[in-house]
Amino acid sequence: MLIPTRSSRYANLGINYARRFQSNVAAGAAAAADKKILKKNSIFVISIPITTSKSYIYCNHRPGKMLAESQLKTIPPLIKLEHKLIKLAIKGWTKLSTSEKSINVKITNLVKQLMRTIAYEENCLRSFPNQKAMIREINEELIESKHPNLVQSEIEKLDISHDQLKPIPLYHPDFQNPTTILNQIYDFRKDNQIKHKKYAILCAIGIPLSLPFALVPIIPNVPGFYIAFRLYCHIKALMGIKHLDYLLETTPSQVRTIQREQEKHDDEEMDEVKLADESTVVETKHLRFQSVAEMDQIYAEHNEKRHLNELVQEDECILINESIINSLVDQLDLEHLREDLLKALEQETKRLNKDIRVGDAVE
Repeated sequence: MLIPTRSSRYANLGINYARRFQSNVAAGAAAAADKKILKKNSIFVISIPITTSKSYIYCNHRPGKMLAESQLKTIPPLIKLEHKLIKLAIKGWTKLSTSEKSINVKITNLVKQLMRTIAYEENCLRSFPNQKAMIREINEELIESKHPNLVQSEIEKLDISHDQLKPIPLYHPDFQNPTTILNQIYDFRKDNQIKHKKYAILCAIGIPLSLPFALVPIIPNVPGFYIAFRLYCHIKALMGIKHLDYLLETTPSQVRTIQREQEKHDDEEMDEVKLADESTVVETKHLRFQSVAEMDQIYAEHNEKRHLNELVQEDECILINESIINSLVDQLDLEHLREDLLKALEQETKRLNKDIRVGDAVE
């Protein structure tokens, strides 16, 4: 099979027009002047290119930091319960991982090795919050409260219209066209939906099969716990796709049209189907594309210009390295993404070393 160049999928999408919609460079410069390039305690999406065809897409969402204490009661009960269960799981893992018992040390090392094999895209999907619990900012001139942030469920209850909500910024380097980002997200969504459905079913089947391990009194049922954890992760990833669809909404019918196009074409045919163009960027209701000059500077220090130019027709290659990751997390205050970005670098390097390109059919 011929390996498609990245330009065959992305570079021709709105090349002559996309720069009109690319980014608000002035806003990016103003943010830089404020020293804090990204507002850590706000909701935003960021696209961090890993290769010339794939990016790390992450949604920053911190309810505990974005809402006043009096507003925390507006978070849906199911979400609160999930957070409590996660805290209990973290407490249990901390106790296990800090234990000096030889069996616990071996279990901890095994689990850590298994965790390293989990695709980095999974955490990308899990970062997108439940739509009902998503915190949105209201236009300042339209609110009387001193708290401009509201949970989506409250927005619906108060019947606040879409045009009264501030769009969520999607930060990206200037060399990356918004049409490219959207098309990468559409591919990312399609591929992961198929994968996580498959593995969620397998995990659901595997849990009862692991029950015999629970009969061993000395060793905890590690296989059962791990399979249950992976089932939760796959379900969260599938839910993340659903919440991502909400952020990708344009006209009421356009997202459904895109999904239908994906379903009725096979992978090879989809290479020729344009899912996003300049009009899609403009009509995206919930996102505002905004370039970050600092990201371009960091990438430019470690890459040749041709690799950062979508007009250049070349095979897929790695754009990121450890130095870039360190600079990004330090300058953009994204320390919590360091390990995930290192994992993304490792996994994409292995994929390209196996000569598997985005768009290739995998048996």
